[in-house]
Amino acid sequence: MKKNRQELILSFIKNNNVSTQEEIISMLAENGYAVTQATISRDIKELKLIKEHYGKNETRYAVSEIKDNDDNFRMIFTRSALSVESAMNIVVVKCYAGTANAACIALDNMNMPGIVGTIAGDDTIFTVCKDINATEDVVHSIKSMLKG
Repeated sequence: MKKNRQELILSFIKNNNVSTQEEIISMLAENGYAVTQATISRDIKELKLIKEHYGKNETRYAVSEIKDNDDNFRMIFTRSALSVESAMNIVVVKCYAGTANAACIALDNMNMPGIVGTIAGDDTIFTVCKDINATEDVVHSIKSMLKG
């Protein structure tokens, strides 16, 4: 549902001059999606939408053309991390000695959904997730990165 909603948002901003979150909420409602402003804010962040100027002093949402460093963050993380385990809503990532801090910063910058916060020691990262479902998703994502 989230993926479909976000694809619809991208379609809206590609085909219309959408200037506000309220416009997005209204367009989604017309397509059967009842969402809150907080949901739209998260979608905008996850989709990396920006406001661009057009015409005379008008703005609209657009997809950022600036490529982020996700590949670099993934490389730093995967070259540092050794294993991942979970306990309730906490994910523990074991790293090579001295690399957990850099791996933690990389993980934070990947903006994984469901992560509330992280803290790193010398060779361990503790990640607090919103709930057990989010924990499962984070563990799955990290394991997929480590396999790749």
